[in-house]
Amino acid sequence: MKLILAAVIAAAFVLPARAEDAAPAPKAKSSWGDFLKNLKSALSQSAVSGERKKGKGAQGVAAVRGDDQTKKNIADPNEPGLKGDAKAARAKRDMAYDQELEAAVDQLSKGKLEEGLKALETFKAAHPKHRASDVDGAIEGAKAQIAEKGGAPAAKE
Repeated sequence: MKLILAAVIAAAFVLPARAEDAAPAPKAKSSWGDFLKNLKSALSQSAVSGERKKGKGAQGVAAVRGDDQTKKNIADPNEPGLKGDAKAARAKRDMAYDQELEAAVDQLSKGKLEEGLKALETFKAAHPKHRASDVDGAIEGAKAQIAEKGGAPAAKE
């Protein structure tokens, strides 16, 4: 405790006493860059994240005396059936959409604002319901960044 207190007092003497002596504050960074970075991290996900069981379907089998332990309700492995289910197909489709959206966000983060904006608008036209609020926010951010750089003015819809 005494060591921490001594370090704080020493830092108070070493740091400049007036605000004018301190280095000028860095220019405020656009919050759109942070938004796009967070969106990109939300879009990137593990390839097996949807396949892991959450424990909802886990079942146990109790041994009961007197019951025959034969194969009563086990499916025949030679019988044709569907591979996967509707939930897995939907997850696969959403992952493909997310990869397409991530490519557009990558263009924005690399500084290719016009191409990224065009890709986002194309994505929104093709998939209007997929992550609609995120796509709208990314389009708004791209337009704002273009306006900051002195390109075409940001048009409000």
